[in-house]
Amino acid sequence: MGKKFSLGAMVSAAAISAAVAVSLTYVYAMNSFNAKVADINERQAMYQKLSEIDQKARRDYIASIHEKALTDGICAGYVAGLGDSHAQYLSAKKYKEYLAANGAQNVGVGIKTVQDADGNMEVTEVLPNSPAETTGLKKGDVIVKMDGKEIARITYGTALTKLDGTAGTKVTLGVLRPKTQGASSSSGAAAADSLTFTLTRAEYTNRTITYSMINGNIAYLKISEFTGDTPANFGTALNKLTGEKACGIVVDLRNNPGGNVEDAAKVLDLLLPAGNTVSTRDKSGKITVEYTSKSGEINLPVSVVMNRETYGAAELFAADIRDFKKGMLVGEKTAGYGTKDEAVPLSDGSAMLLPVADYLTVGGKTFQGTGIEPEISKSLTDAQNELLLRNRLPFDADPQIQAGVTALIRQGAPVQRTPGVSSVPAAGADTD
Repeated sequence: MGKKFSLGAMVSAAAISAAVAVSLTYVYAMNSFNAKVADINERQAMYQKLSEIDQKARRDYIASIHEKALTDGICAGYVAGLGDSHAQYLSAKKYKEYLAANGAQNVGVGIKTVQDADGNMEVTEVLPNSPAETTGLKKGDVIVKMDGKEIARITYGTALTKLDGTAGTKVTLGVLRPKTQGASSSSGAAAADSLTFTLTRAEYTNRTITYSMINGNIAYLKISEFTGDTPANFGTALNKLTGEKACGIVVDLRNNPGGNVEDAAKVLDLLLPAGNTVSTRDKSGKITVEYTSKSGEINLPVSVVMNRETYGAAELFAADIRDFKKGMLVGEKTAGYGTKDEAVPLSDGSAMLLPVADYLTVGGKTFQGTGIEPEISKSLTDAQNELLLRNRLPFDADPQIQAGVTALIRQGAPVQRTPGVSSVPAAGADTD
């Protein structure tokens, strides 16, 4: 038999429940209010401190104050105060340069370079139909001056940003070109011709795919960066190599700075079965699937070669190949750049680059700050790394590429020439 409750007892219980609910709501509201007040007080203290600095500077600073530069400096300081190397403030001028650099078209002189031991720019590649090729720059040239200023003084990084720019503008390069046939100076140092080139910046095609058949029947494809042209060029190269009866694929992502994640996803779609390839998790914990692959994977094993300079989209690419169990990862742990960075335009034409989410592997893990581990660890010597940077390391003498071939053998690929068997050097690959 059930117990009976009086009307008064029920009313009392309801009143107590209501009182508890009100009390809990009040406590939560007070905690929330106090947190907001504390936040407001902290912001007020920040603005007060900045006001004190501003008043003192305007009253006593002996030089002129440039208001625009001051505003940019304040904003840059705030973003720097976030303590995140991925967060940046871009002035209006820098933001325009950022948009141009990330646009669909490349405008500049059309070369790829590395920094040499003296801080100068050594040309490692001259892109076809570019201003550099038209003017006569060659692979191996060393740029020592730009518009009359020494590269070592303006710094390599600054000079690199000045190679690209507005179409129709000019840049003058002072170049040392090593003499051929081992000519040397009386001091014993390698001799070089001193040349000057004036180039007019124009549109050029950034070649991101290099491909070749290695070890007899292995399709080798190097992706230098993921850009708008990469998926189509990768597909063309892959079709050509598979048409030549390739039994496996080595994808080289070493020194790949990342690039566009969408383009990386499009390349993955050519290799993987159906599934989610790119997901992010934001500040609130919400997970968003951004890109997927369709069915129709390629029926060949894959190995991905990577190193410490493999960043962002390239890291995601490697993780997907592993997590879809499509292939093996070879080389070194990657850089660990795993955030989705958003360009936020501001009212005066400037902008802020802000990490807004973490990229996730298929297994739901982040790799920001940790990188992607290889399944077969293999490093290069300093001398081999120098040759790799200059595109002069032959495939048969490249321990990481040959480890990638070994990974394919482990996956059952019938490789014609196993690692360790010498052949004609294969440094000169086809390109797209």
